[in-house]
Amino acid sequence: MNYDAWRNYSDDDEALLLHGTAVSVDGCGLLVLGPSGAGKSLLAIEMLALGAQLVSDDRVWLRASQKGLLLQAPDAVAGRIEARGIGLLSCAHTPEASLKFCIDLSQNSDRRLPFVAEVTKLRNIVSVIPGGPEVPRAAALLLLLQNGFAAYD
Repeated sequence: MNYDAWRNYSDDDEALLLHGTAVSVDGCGLLVLGPSGAGKSLLAIEMLALGAQLVSDDRVWLRASQKGLLLQAPDAVAGRIEARGIGLLSCAHTPEASLKFCIDLSQNSDRRLPFVAEVTKLRNIVSVIPGGPEVPRAAALLLLLQNGFAAYD
């Protein structure tokens, strides 16, 4: 069976319920996609330890708004994150964040400066960073959410 990062687990035509994890820095959200066991929650926990806020773990709503795409937690998983080998942990969370970037742990790139793909979801463009073969460092993703990409001269 092929992995589909954008599989919708909802019948809602106006929103996507995704298998993923989302964190936020000052309202700027990062959506982490990847198959089970890829390291989505671990990456989020590392980012939380550095000051990010949890939006949602395991399932994430992606909804269109007038300001762009929003990340939100389904009620059933709000304020919880899985620490593999430890258990389900309670965690402070923010109810929503504006999607700034997406990282897909199922996509590989051997380039030092990987190509950021763009996909259209709910009539909005999403920038998708390949996350493999190694999960990027949490600190680098935190800086990305805070400052964005640097311009290439």
